[in-house]
Amino acid sequence: MEAKIIQTHEKKLTRTVLTLVTCVCLFAQPSAAQDDWDFIFAPYLLAPSISGTTTLGRVGGDISVDPGDILENFESGGMLRFEGQHGSGYGFSIDYSVMNLGNGASSPVGQIQANYDQSVLEAVATYQLDGNGDQVSIYAGLRHWDIDAQVTIQTGPATGQVNNGASWIDPIAGLRWQRRIAPQWRLMMQGDVGGFGVGSDFTWNAMGGLAYDRWENTSVFMMYRALGVDYEDGIRGTPSFFEYDTVTQGLLAGVGFRF
Repeated sequence: MEAKIIQTHEKKLTRTVLTLVTCVCLFAQPSAAQDDWDFIFAPYLLAPSISGTTTLGRVGGDISVDPGDILENFESGGMLRFEGQHGSGYGFSIDYSVMNLGNGASSPVGQIQANYDQSVLEAVATYQLDGNGDQVSIYAGLRHWDIDAQVTIQTGPATGQVNNGASWIDPIAGLRWQRRIAPQWRLMMQGDVGGFGVGSDFTWNAMGGLAYDRWENTSVFMMYRALGVDYEDGIRGTPSFFEYDTVTQGLLAGVGFRF
C-alpha cells in the first residue's frame, strides 16, 4: 500500500514539474530583443549534519548525525542543480539531492541492519526583478520529500523488520539575491518557506556563500545551507505513525557550467 502511495506521489510530481517548466517556457516566448535562454548545470557536494527528532511507529527520540557519521555510513548519493533563465526575466530551477546510509552491528539478540534514505527534489519557477545592479529573483514551486527508515533484526533463521517513512510535497516561495563584489566574485543569498499544512506543517531553507567566475562559462561556488522540515503523519502511538522534525545543514561546494 505504501509503495503505491509513493508511486502515485512520484507520478504527480513528475507531471507537475513538466507542467511548471512548460508554463515558464510559454510565459517566456521570445521577442525580437529577448530571445535567449541561459542554462546552468551544477553538480555539487554537501557535507551535512542532521539534528532533530524522529518517530517510527511507537519508537522515537532525538537524532544527531554529524558529517563524520554520514561519511562512515555512506552507501550512495549525489546532488545536482539545473537552471534556465530567459531574457524576459522568467526562468526555472530544479534541484535534486539523494543520500542513502546503512550500518550493521551484532547484538545479544542477533544481527541488526539499519538503513536510512533521504531524497529531496525541488522545482520552482523564477522571475528576475530590477535590482538596481543586484540580481534579485522571486520564486515559487514545489519541494518533494521522500524519507525511508528500515531496521532489520536477524536471530538465527528468523528475521524481523521495522520499516516506516513517508513521501510528501510542499509548496514553497522564496527570494534569491546576488551581488557582484569583485570582477570575478559574487555574493549569493537565498531563502524560502513553505509547507503550510499542505504537505508538512512547515519547511524552510536558507543558504549563502560565494561564487568565483574564473572562466567564461564555468564557475565554482561554496555555500552554507540549512534545510528544515516539520512533518508528521498518522496517529501518535500507533504502529503507522511517522514524525520527521529535523534540520539538515552544512557546507556545500560545486561547479556550475553555463551554456
